[in-house]
Amino acid sequence: MKNNPLSELKDIHLPDPVSAWPPAYGWWLLAIVAVALLIGLILVYIRARRKRLAVLQALDELNRLDLSQADWPAGLNALLKRLTLSYLPRESSAALHQQQWLNLLTSLLPTKHRATFAKGYQPLLDGLYRPNPSLDDAESYRRLTRFWIKHALPPSKRRLKEASDV
Repeated sequence: MKNNPLSELKDIHLPDPVSAWPPAYGWWLLAIVAVALLIGLILVYIRARRKRLAVLQALDELNRLDLSQADWPAGLNALLKRLTLSYLPRESSAALHQQQWLNLLTSLLPTKHRATFAKGYQPLLDGLYRPNPSLDDAESYRRLTRFWIKHALPPSKRRLKEASDV
């Protein structure tokens, strides 16, 4: 009997499968960039949330302000004063009153809203320190204050610069 030369061959061996670990340098780089981007987005969100926190608290306080009290004009004005102190250096807004204060408030608004706000808020400032102010429509002043809070805060860097020049 003849020996079959093929019978002495060994079975086919497949190579070991290619491992996914350790990943290639490109995947490491992609993972680092993704983690850095995620951390950056979280930090931006936290900063934006902190900036808006004073606005959210102010709107809540504005809604709780009792307009049937005799000192409601001073309450509205004090709320705006505290808000500007939250975003501006103390020396640029704490001591301001009357026209200087109105100029600061309007400088924090977008340009297209400045004249309307100044015209509407001027009577409140004029009657602020009078014993019996003739300010009949308290709700319109609340709406005007809400408008200022929503449009002026948080102020952009350009408006902060304009406000510091006032």
